[in-house]
Amino acid sequence: MSLVTDILDRLSGVTQLKEKLLQQDRVLERMQTILLDQQRDLAEVRGMVKALVAIRNDDSRTDRS
Repeated sequence: MSLVTDILDRLSGVTQLKEKLLQQDRVLERMQTILLDQQRDLAEVRGMVKALVAIRNDDSRTDRS
């Protein structure tokens, strides 16, 4: 009987481990979505900064003329 109990305990441990892995997978998917959104936003801000620098450089050149 203890062998059956031992096997059942191990199987329930495996089931709990699988559930934890599924939870971690869901967390990672959400984190990946957040990171992709942040990368997209950062690329947009970077483009805006480059445009502002270019405009400022153009303005400083026209002021000198």
